[in-house]
Amino acid sequence: VGVAGLYVRRLERWARRWLTVLCLFYLALGIPVVSQLLEKGTRPSYGPIATAADARAATAVVVLGNGLVSYHYDGLAVESLTRRTAFNAIEGARLYRLLHPAVVIASGGLADPGEFRRSEAEAIRDVLIRLGVPRDVVVIEPRSANTAEQAERIAPLLRNHPRFALITTPIHMPRAVALFRSRGLNPVPAPSHIDYTGKAQASMLRFVPSANALRASELSMYEYLGMAY
Repeated sequence: VGVAGLYVRRLERWARRWLTVLCLFYLALGIPVVSQLLEKGTRPSYGPIATAADARAATAVVVLGNGLVSYHYDGLAVESLTRRTAFNAIEGARLYRLLHPAVVIASGGLADPGEFRRSEAEAIRDVLIRLGVPRDVVVIEPRSANTAEQAERIAPLLRNHPRFALITTPIHMPRAVALFRSRGLNPVPAPSHIDYTGKAQASMLRFVPSANALRASELSMYEYLGMAY
């Protein structure tokens, strides 16, 4: 809209102002101090499950997928977890060692059939097994396309587990908890240990724009929109 306005004499001045504001807005989103403030607004202070008592007798663990990445060329492809999904899987394996739950549910569908050959749930399952979770303990939910569908499709798998640990990123946790509770479920929040800007916050780098901070701001804005929806 701003670029188009540059070609209309009456709108040129306003278009330049709009583009300037837009650039400054994106610059601000890329500053770690700003991204951290946005993150704080999306989440209460959920702490990690450090002891078995913190899990409040949870008998199952649910690991939500937050994306895959795919690299392919000439018919060959390599798929891997995104950083967020990887930290979720790590937390799932850690909680298995701590709690020894009856079941660990990996959830996430096939984001793009044209790009990916397996679902997020299958990829998470493979990582959980590599991290020491027994194969017969892991159950997959490979059909969901978003958090609301994850809550809907996981609910039948939790009939015998009135309380369970729910693992996702800290930014995503409030919306995930709300959606699972709307299904009559009783999750215990277990945020994964991921921090996009933590190191920068301890130095003058917190005022220097970075790609990680911009990504964190993007995720926060996504959650604000999701909660509003």
